[in-house]
Amino acid sequence: MIKTGDILIAKPFLQDGIFRRSVIYLCEQTEMGSLGFIINKMQGLLLKDIFPHLKNAHFPIFEGGPVSQNQLFYTHTLGTILKDSQPIKGNVFWGGNFMQLCEMMEEGKVNEHQIRFYVGYSGWDKNQLQQEIANQVWLTNQTQYAQLIEKDSDTLWGEELKKINPSYKVFSDYPFDPSLN
Repeated sequence: MIKTGDILIAKPFLQDGIFRRSVIYLCEQTEMGSLGFIINKMQGLLLKDIFPHLKNAHFPIFEGGPVSQNQLFYTHTLGTILKDSQPIKGNVFWGGNFMQLCEMMEEGKVNEHQIRFYVGYSGWDKNQLQQEIANQVWLTNQTQYAQLIEKDSDTLWGEELKKINPSYKVFSDYPFDPSLN
């Protein structure tokens, strides 16, 4: 049974563009649906590129998913210090008062190991994610959020895949685009 705080690992043969080789951290899992963020695909932008007035916003932005790609989301371990944060699991939260967060960043009270920013999110309607798991689109696992965000995003998918089954190592070593091999 999948639950909030679990991760989804795209199966090796999933070729669906944005979800190909993705690892998703699940932030909400209710009977109405599921919501999570792709945590291993950097966009190549920093937060200060979007908000140039924030001088200390040297945080990378990740591709969170195909839904609401004109919105910024974030997961963090700042806890209830950041007002209006929504608990995920343990000391992991998402969202919160963005103006307060900006002040905290400018004062140097937030570091890259405490927060991750995403453009868009990954979402599923009622029972949709469970059906995709049953259809073997996703592998699931449990891991610590802090360990996930400290790993190299380029190798995270392969590392998590090998945790599920060591024989999957062959897939993690296979190039993203075999024609470039």
